[in-house]
Amino acid sequence: MAAFKTLMVVVLLSIFVAGSQTKGDQDTVSHQNQASVIEKLTVFTEQTFISGRNVALQCGNVNDVKWNELIYIVWNISLQGRKCWLGLSPKLDNTCNDGKRLYNTSDGVSLFIPKISTEDEGFYCCDVSYKGGSYAVNVSVNINQLSTRLESENSLRIAICSSTSKKTEPTLHWEPALNYSSNNSSVKDGKSFIVVNRLYLPNTVNISELTCVATYKSESGSVQQKSTLHFTTGTTIKFCLKMKEETPTEI
Repeated sequence: MAAFKTLMVVVLLSIFVAGSQTKGDQDTVSHQNQASVIEKLTVFTEQTFISGRNVALQCGNVNDVKWNELIYIVWNISLQGRKCWLGLSPKLDNTCNDGKRLYNTSDGVSLFIPKISTEDEGFYCCDVSYKGGSYAVNVSVNINQLSTRLESENSLRIAICSSTSKKTEPTLHWEPALNYSSNNSSVKDGKSFIVVNRLYLPNTVNISELTCVATYKSESGSVQQKSTLHFTTGTTIKFCLKMKEETPTEI
């Protein structure tokens, strides 16, 4: 009889220990699943654009959210020296007041940035809340800059092209191609590449304009940006900057 009681105690203890281990395993899996879900609900991306373009930032899979379940969509924007927000909700205002706006596309609701410039560089966070849950998309926005100017040195005119980019180091060339002396310099300033091309021009040049072309390589091909110097007759030289929209081409 004593042996039977001892056996029952051992069996009950085994069941209790097994149950505790099972619960512990379930809790561990539950915490892992929750961490995985949280990780999936927040997306971090970095995007680079060419100055002067109209840009649309996507806010994740808003198209998968039913409009009758939507609570709000808010873009919180942190730029250099200022912050603002805009969104879709009866009580939300647009505090940016710089042309940014939301609009509907086939891909959902996008943030439209007209003629993006270095003033628009910063962090863009889109928060979406609906009855079934919520998610956030964080976008770090960088701008490629390209400029041209004309200087003089020892009776020579120097056409200078300067490019600043954060993702890739561009290559620079002039159009039309001229058989004049030139030199290139490239430095890494923090996270930015600064590339400068100097083209030494004689006193008389039989061209009306000179265009610097910056080529940025990417996974999908290459992107070009252009800046043009315009020459006038006589000794007066005027400067004009002309941008070309981003046009992917195969490498």
